[in-house]
Amino acid sequence: MRGGDAPPRAPLDGAEPLHTAEPVTFDADGLTPPLSIPPFTGESVALWARSEPGTCFALTSLVDARGRAWVDQRSAGPSCTGCEVRTSIAQEEALFVLPGGEGFTPREGFTVRFGLVACETLTPVKASGAPRLQLAWLPRASLPERGRLPLRFLVSRHSMLLGQPERQRELLERLNDELAEAGLEVTLEAVAELPDAAGETRFWTTELAGLSALRDGAPPAPDATVDIVFAGCLWYDDPFFGPPVPVDGFTPRVGGGAGPASAVFMPGLRCDAFGGAPVQWPLDAYAHVLAHELGHFLGLYHSVETDGTTDRLGDTGEQNIMNANPGRAGARGWSPSQKRRLLSHPWVRPVP
Repeated sequence: MRGGDAPPRAPLDGAEPLHTAEPVTFDADGLTPPLSIPPFTGESVALWARSEPGTCFALTSLVDARGRAWVDQRSAGPSCTGCEVRTSIAQEEALFVLPGGEGFTPREGFTVRFGLVACETLTPVKASGAPRLQLAWLPRASLPERGRLPLRFLVSRHSMLLGQPERQRELLERLNDELAEAGLEVTLEAVAELPDAAGETRFWTTELAGLSALRDGAPPAPDATVDIVFAGCLWYDDPFFGPPVPVDGFTPRVGGGAGPASAVFMPGLRCDAFGGAPVQWPLDAYAHVLAHELGHFLGLYHSVETDGTTDRLGDTGEQNIMNANPGRAGARGWSPSQKRRLLSHPWVRPVP
């Protein structure tokens, strides 16, 4: 079975079965035919799109049942900043969660198209050969008032958390304090050590092999559980707009749950420091950044980017935890629209 013909596995044990479309082929211009999501009863829908190894693609068209285009361009870059509904490029496979709001009502049905993107340059390309894409979707009938998300800690020898269960529990408590306003609770389902993890990892939007390698020694991840990888020094190494810069946290794709290196990565070492001793990060600040990164994993963009680009949500601004600089004064709290998006992710389950 080719990669683009392989249907994604069900997102959760016991969940409703996925609706699956027939595989389609990208045409000579690098576009799929329109794919229709019929009307459904519910508040949001999750789309799983899978193509073939080495293939990058993006959502290039999203038209609702009334004919309004929410995405109508093939843009370059990691995400479509000019689209009414922002989504990120995908490498091989990805999860797109589409909640209602801001005028978009997915339950009425809609059509989508995907377009090929050059993994090396993040620019639209025509098809070479006949790559295929498989689409599946799962509506969500209602959103919980409060949701629960399981985590797994993967701890390298470069992290202050290695062999420190009390400190791990304290970090989890402070993380829950950060997420409480959004109606989200996280639980620690498992902890595993990564004794062979590299002390330094370099990566870029689609150059994720180094990040993936950090998890090579870990047991298989439990279903619907977010891996939090406590690594060493993390360098974002942009080949076009260098030099490399260290990051305080990194989530490879806004909207995690599928694709390469689908996890949250946190540093344990300062990239500009001499010596290899783990940094004793203040837990409050560390939990704050981790909450910000979980926001990305669950589908949130920066409320305001450094260039002024916004997340297209009407109730967010600079004074928000999803500010591009979450460490700045006032970068606190979640808006109602952000809460809705967090709770729409299919890995978030209702709190009993």
